[in-house]
Amino acid sequence: MPYVVASDGVRLYYETVGSGPPLVLQTGGAGDGSMWRDAGYVDALSSVRRCVLLDHRGHGRSEQPPLAQAHTMERYAADVVDVLDDLAIERTAFWGYSQGGEIGLALAALHPSRIVALITTGVISSPDRRANSAEDTDGIRAIRHGGWAGFLDPAALSSTPAWFQRQVQATNPEMLALWFEAYADWNPWDRLSQMAIPILMFVGELEDPEHWNSRAAELAPNARLVRLAGLDHLGAYIRCDLVAPVAKEFLDGIRLAVELEG
Repeated sequence: MPYVVASDGVRLYYETVGSGPPLVLQTGGAGDGSMWRDAGYVDALSSVRRCVLLDHRGHGRSEQPPLAQAHTMERYAADVVDVLDDLAIERTAFWGYSQGGEIGLALAALHPSRIVALITTGVISSPDRRANSAEDTDGIRAIRHGGWAGFLDPAALSSTPAWFQRQVQATNPEMLALWFEAYADWNPWDRLSQMAIPILMFVGELEDPEHWNSRAAELAPNARLVRLAGLDHLGAYIRCDLVAPVAKEFLDGIRLAVELEG
């Protein structure tokens, strides 16, 4: 099983599936790279893309560093670069779900030479992430005290797919709390206008009533937004049957553009 040692010494697990131009698939705050297989994305994409499934630090088979300085969005983006270097991949497309999409934005902002296109699902929130700092602190404290049961209604969790429940229940609460702190400390809004790469943004209609994703898509010069009617944050992800065909068309266009440039 492939591991790479990140530049700060943390062991990261990843695997690759399929053939074709590379596509990194990155999960959010709970779960590991196998979520993309469970939700159907690997089957949908691996015939045309070399899918790179990364267990981000603190999750899955990757190491769980306990120190806060090991959990920043800058560090998470650097982890992706370390995996790309291990695979001798110069540039890649990237698809991130939830806070995994934030890693994609950080990769585009901090390592623009390593990313050719970005897809996000359910990623953008308010530009002022510390506006409700007391609420954020209470939520993180609840995670540390009671794990997901202190943050997500158990009844709501029980209505989700079994594979998602397994992912959530396997997540170390401390790693999840550190992940949320890193997310709260990262703000991509002032960088969006500088992201020249093609960006495809999926968002569930029910998760974004204030249309933050629409505003973000207006700021990024080459962004396209797809709002998924009647779907919430998780629903937008598990409907692989809806989003994968749109994403494949988007990626095919990127591949053609790269070939023409080459």
